[in-house]
Amino acid sequence: MTRTKLAEAARVYREAPDHLKAAILEAADKGDRPAEITRAIDHTYTADYVARLVRKHRNAGQKDA
Repeated sequence: MTRTKLAEAARVYREAPDHLKAAILEAADKGDRPAEITRAIDHTYTADYVARLVRKHRNAGQKDA
């Protein structure tokens, strides 16, 4: 039981950055601004980093269109 619990906790920890980035991009797609997102994630990532993620995401979306 302990081994399974530890393995699950480790998996969640490893995947957390990807899940947070996906949530950031989802918020941006809904119209939230990088500064708002940064405050909502309690400055886990800097405003500059969030803005860069959003900008890169939007630029990638324009290339597909």
